[in-house]
Amino acid sequence: MLVGLFAAFTTQAAAAPRAFQTTATARSGNAASNPWSWSDSARGWVSSQRVLPPGLLKRGPSATITRGQFLSALLRVQALRGESRQGMMRSSRPAPALADARAGSAAARAVAYGWMPARDGKFDAASPISVDDATLAVTGALGLRSTVAAFASRLRTELPGARVRWTYAAAHALVRTLGMRYNVLDPNDRYELQPSDSMNVAHGAYMLQAAVYNASGWKLDDAEQLAETFDLPTLGPNQLTILGTAASLLGQPYVWAGETEGQQPEGKGGFDCSGFAIRVVNESGVPADQLLRVAERTTYTQSALPAARRLKLSQLQPGDLVFFGDNGPSSTPTQNFHVGVFMGNGWFIHSSGGNGGVAINSLDGWWRDEFSWGRRTLRTP
Repeated sequence: MLVGLFAAFTTQAAAAPRAFQTTATARSGNAASNPWSWSDSARGWVSSQRVLPPGLLKRGPSATITRGQFLSALLRVQALRGESRQGMMRSSRPAPALADARAGSAAARAVAYGWMPARDGKFDAASPISVDDATLAVTGALGLRSTVAAFASRLRTELPGARVRWTYAAAHALVRTLGMRYNVLDPNDRYELQPSDSMNVAHGAYMLQAAVYNASGWKLDDAEQLAETFDLPTLGPNQLTILGTAASLLGQPYVWAGETEGQQPEGKGGFDCSGFAIRVVNESGVPADQLLRVAERTTYTQSALPAARRLKLSQLQPGDLVFFGDNGPSSTPTQNFHVGVFMGNGWFIHSSGGNGGVAINSLDGWWRDEFSWGRRTLRTP
């Protein structure tokens, strides 16, 4: 049964490259009539593997998961991964008592080891767990808390002065690299979750199933490489402003036609790739006389530049837009299906369907092959 569920689960990941399309994804009648159908396999898995309690699952895919339920689910995930001697929660190290949790209990350890923050000195098991805290907690269950801390420190060092919750930003970036967030397809973008929203059964089940299957092999290697090797060149003040703005949006979901982290006609906040580029460049706070604004809305039109203005890979500077097309550098603007913001030293940040939202990737491998050209966004770095 696990094999069959895993095969269904990996369907989206296998098709990830084409999920970066800036044109609407095919809409199925089933998806329109049942907006939670994408989570059927994951919810079946958490039920069969006793990861989430039956009573919670009976309440449906939109039911909120509590902090206590999510912690219990993570302990079950550790057992399914066979990490009886590796998981920190199985450590015999003592953890101070909380007002509602005895010393050394799972809840006390979850707080002591940084999986979940305390709330006024309590674990607060009955309260909903936010997407932020669920994302951070799952990295703890996977033994990645030190990786998150190291990556957060790198981000903070490379982007000084940016107003970003670095630990959460790092956790979101790693979880998306691990393919642990699902991109709800148009026309159901209103069912996406913001970082501050409460985690529900549908998204939580997807994340928990991915925690068992994705945090190993090449996906884990990619996440650890991101945390260990991420670095940026010396940045000018305007480059810092643009990239700090971009980093502050890590954790935002992919939303078709989305242009803001606030409320919008598409539903809750989130971005498609070209909307993310507009938000990061135009609304970063860079002085208008030093900015080359992005007036066009789609990847096709944003990339429709005269040949003389198209930047080669070797000409890219931090803050530039980077486009990807079906034929790489030989693409036409109408073949460009994705856009991101170049960070420097081979890294870029973007909102992608394949990652389930805003993520950081290395411009190598498949991305390098599909790179078409870049576009300058700053008059003065």
